[in-house]
Amino acid sequence: MLKTGPRLIKRSLGRILVDAGLVAEERLDKALQEQLRTNKHLGEILVDMREILPADLDIVLSLQRDLVIPEQAVKLAAGVRKMLGELLVHAGRITPEQLEVALKEHKKTGEKIGQVLVRLGMATAKEIDTAVEIQTTMAAGPEQSTRLRLGELLVSARYITREQLADALVRQKKTKKKLGEILVEGGIVDAKAIVWGVRLQEMLVRAALIAALSLATMPAADVAEAGSVSTTMHISAVVLAHADLGIIKQPAEFVVTDADVRRGYVELNGASMIELKSNSRAGCLLSFSAHGLPFQETSINIMGRTVVLGPDGGLVTLPVLGRTTVELSYRFVLSPGTEPGTYAWPFTLSVSPLG
Repeated sequence: MLKTGPRLIKRSLGRILVDAGLVAEERLDKALQEQLRTNKHLGEILVDMREILPADLDIVLSLQRDLVIPEQAVKLAAGVRKMLGELLVHAGRITPEQLEVALKEHKKTGEKIGQVLVRLGMATAKEIDTAVEIQTTMAAGPEQSTRLRLGELLVSARYITREQLADALVRQKKTKKKLGEILVEGGIVDAKAIVWGVRLQEMLVRAALIAALSLATMPAADVAEAGSVSTTMHISAVVLAHADLGIIKQPAEFVVTDADVRRGYVELNGASMIELKSNSRAGCLLSFSAHGLPFQETSINIMGRTVVLGPDGGLVTLPVLGRTTVELSYRFVLSPGTEPGTYAWPFTLSVSPLG
């Protein structure tokens, strides 16, 4: 049976900024260290460090959820017309040298370039399918990537109003001039704002391209429902005759940062608080049903002891008689290849009496 895994709800802010080229990897590392020390928001730290502009941050934050929905990521990536091989080079999936080898093989055999890249082990079939989908979306016209069009970015950054954009687009249809040219000639913005918008557009299209190809390499179950995840937590508890479970607090999602990926685990102290009721002197059995976790194991500190669960979850016996409030802390040991980002909470709890 196919497992439905913890779904990536938001691509991590740091990953998007690095993919876009807005922040260097080493500067992100410094910001993450500062975040651990101060517990401030990463974006706030990067603005304070003058690594990014507040307007850039606002726009990137508005894209976080779209970049884990394959269809939306493809639309956002379809900003610049490129050949299939160029798309993969632009995303850092293959090197220019690998593309050159593949093109020579393509000329020799007559195979499609995508087939050559797959045969040579330079790309996966899913990556090629995604790249082709991006090309198809590009051919459909600029409407497909509306959110990253220059005018939309300028409105988001409050350089122009929605009314000014509408007027400029009308004039663009009549004159066939570039939108930026019309806005500068009309005295609505200066050339610096246009340079900023074009630069940010190119960077975010690259980040979207990397995100779309990254989603192509993830198991389908991990991304299939990413666009429909609610931030409201729904816990299905199995309530039997003499045992009951109540969720006092539990996160609807958890974050895997770049720093977590590097150290190999996520630590969540006091993340859950539950109320257990049992009239059995033997206690109760607490079940952790996991949803295809991206973890090698999970250590749970509960009632003064540490229990280690495998990737499929597990059972914990607890000496509960009557009503007891229990706090749970977690350490998720990440599996290789886990992506940084925001995931839906991966456990469903249920309880049954012992004896």
